Amino acid sequence: MDYIRGLSKTAFQEYGPYEDMLPDWFMAGITVTLLAVVEEHPLGFAMIRRLGRESRLHRVSELLAIAVEPAQRKRGIGDLLLNEIQKAAHRTGVETLVLHTAIENMPGRGLFKKHGFILLDTRSNFYPGGQDAMMMYKDIDTG
Repeated sequence: MDYIRGLSKTAFQEYGPYEDMLPDWFMAGITVTLLAVVEEHPLGFAMIRRLGRESRLHRVSELLAIAVEPAQRKRGIGDLLLNEIQKAAHRTGVETLVLHTAIENMPGRGLFKKHGFILLDTRSNFYPGGQDAMMMYKDIDTG
């Protein structure tokens, strides 16, 4: 939890108080959270949650966050985390992942596009800091 809080503050501070929200969601048991770890040192994390129990949403999860330590970026860790979180989602019966990313988050947008996420909508003033967001989705291969 301390690691998630610390990296959340570093990675998302301009968007709002995610260093408080993400650990709360983690501790509430409503997420699947994966850590990228090398030699017992965490390098990043990804977190999803199921959207709802209604029949049309029960197979949809939201990627709440994906973050990599600044010094470890551009080394494939984000790719690894995104691949593994999709596998974890699929194992729990999820068919579609949705996410929000800030319009100005070019590295995040590039990562999501590379992994097949498609723009669904834009949302004005989505983040607590007032930034606009893109809502993206991807149907997970049930192969």
